[in-house]
This record gives sequence, structure tokens and C-alpha cells, in this order.
Amino acid sequence: MLTSQEYLDRLNAPTPWSRKMMPHHLGMVRSQCRIIASFGGGVAASLATLRLSPQAGRAAELQAHLLDTLGALASKPGLTGAHLLLTDTPKTGLPTTEQQIRGKDGAADWIVLLSGYDADAVERAVIAQLASSVLDAAGAQNQTEGRYRLAFTMTPQDVAAI
Repeated sequence: MLTSQEYLDRLNAPTPWSRKMMPHHLGMVRSQCRIIASFGGGVAASLATLRLSPQAGRAAELQAHLLDTLGALASKPGLTGAHLLLTDTPKTGLPTTEQQIRGKDGAADWIVLLSGYDADAVERAVIAQLASSVLDAAGAQNQTEGRYRLAFTMTPQDVAAI
């Protein structure tokens, strides 16, 4: 939990390495979320993230649109999962020491995650079904996209051997 005393104590007592690295982590977005819907699964090589907010009075419409879209996308060739998360980040009061080093952290209202084993399939799905113009028409605003690729993974046996 982002408000537990143990977690806040860690953020307020960064290690020397964290103090050195935190100034390079500008524009961080740290949000605790509830999973509203999850279709598909597994570990995928490619991930698209979309942070967005509903337009005033259109949250139910946007959520219905996203649930339909994500449910259909998860089973498409090249894709493995599609998920909708809503931010449920508790307020922690004063900025932590880490936040003071980095500057103001952002938060996301809603987050869409689209994963796949084929980066081109992920990109095509974002362009066709999750484009800003499509989501704007469905009631979204303030959209920010991100793309990520899995570079390396370790099994428990790999970690134990270290």
C-alpha cells in the first residue's frame, strides 16, 4: 500500500544510490490502481500504455467503449492481453524525500495496457482502435501514450543462482 508506514519510511530515507539517481527520474507517474477489467494474460514482449481521463459526464460511456474494445483486442493475433485500470491512489500528504529530489510526480486517472508478442500488432491496434481521435469520440481526454519492450527476464532459479 502506498500509504503504509514502511513504504513511506523507505521513500523518506533514500539510499545514496537513490539520491544519486532520483534527479534523473523526472516526470514520474506513480499510481496505485484498481483493475476494472482484464482480458488475456501472460508475459508479453511488447506493451503499449495509454494514460487518459474521462471527459466530464462521460465516464460510463468511455468505460463501456473501452471494455468492448479491450475484450475484442485481447484475442487478436499478435496480442496477449488488454487491461483497464483506474487510479485509486490515496493522498499521502506532504511530498516524500524522493519526490522532493525528483520534483512533482504525476498521477494517471485511467490506464489502458495492451500487450502482445508482436510489436507491430500492438502498434496497429493502438493506431486503429485506441487512437486519440477514437478515444476522444468515446469520451476521453488528456491522453499520453507509452511503448515498452521486454528486454530480459529471469526465472526463480536464475535469481537463486546469483
